[in-house]
Amino acid sequence: MSGETNRVRLNLRIDEDVKRNFNNAIKAKFGKCRPYAGIELEREFRYFLNQGELADLQDAVDDLTDTLGGSESKEKTREVNRGETVVASHRIAENVRTALISASQEDYRSAGELAEAIMYGYITDGSVIERVTQKLQRISEESQPDIDNSMGAKERRTNTIVNELGRSREGGFSLDDLDQAIEAAKGISASDYTQKQYLPRVLDELDFTWHPNNSKLYVNPEGLDLTDPRDPTKKPLMLMDRDDKRLAIKVAAYRSDDNTSIKAAFSIPDAVDLFKGQIRKSTIRQLMREIAESSPGYEYNQDRETLGVDVKRVKRHDLENEDLLKIEGDELILMGDDA
Repeated sequence: MSGETNRVRLNLRIDEDVKRNFNNAIKAKFGKCRPYAGIELEREFRYFLNQGELADLQDAVDDLTDTLGGSESKEKTREVNRGETVVASHRIAENVRTALISASQEDYRSAGELAEAIMYGYITDGSVIERVTQKLQRISEESQPDIDNSMGAKERRTNTIVNELGRSREGGFSLDDLDQAIEAAKGISASDYTQKQYLPRVLDELDFTWHPNNSKLYVNPEGLDLTDPRDPTKKPLMLMDRDDKRLAIKVAAYRSDDNTSIKAAFSIPDAVDLFKGQIRKSTIRQLMREIAESSPGYEYNQDRETLGVDVKRVKRHDLENEDLLKIEGDELILMGDDA
């Protein structure tokens, strides 16, 4: 990192979820946390502070965007809904730590809040290298001249991907297969960004869907016994919008009584497990509050951080809970209204 030898601990308080998820992202990428967490974090801080080669590269990307008449906006550090905080002790260059603290004094956030926002960006959007690469991919897509005036760049690439998949994946395809097909399309390369951009298009073109018992497989629905509506708790997260996530929590909470009582309590950790740790607790809390506000029979306990479910009351309010009851196929309770 630019020849720096004087390294110090960050020693700033940040949201514990952010720290854990950042460390998990590093472990997933490099196999272990040390020393990579400090190295990656210092690179993110330098980028934010507009220091180093990556910051210069970003300036060049912005200049290219302006030249081509694009609308690529400058990155913003995201707000983090803070919960419990812990000390982050990752080791970074001393002058970078000093500069970050100085920058926070001109910001409305503390140094710890600024650091956790930068870490959160890494968790949700990938490293600065990945983000700059994705920007270049977007610029490439927007600037490619149409070979066929009747067909846009994304449509052409979608057709290429579909054709590649169709050669050997008639029985279905995985994300690894999709990545290989993306590499065959001119002007883009495989990444999380291109997966999210092209998977829905490819599924639509092939008339494929996600497998009911294997979230990593996408198949022709013919011959499969698919329910209507489908179980949202099994839908791949990449294809989920906010409504899907909220309904998945609603369904999972309803099922948590295990047929042993008429009341159940679904916790924040239960929801984290449901989404395999890929959604933050603060987002889950907000989704649980939204469920409680819109769905009679559900109640969010802020102190215990649980979503309580009164099964009998849920069934009585069939209109408000129609989305859930159609999935579960439960009989309604046609007694008088409850209090």
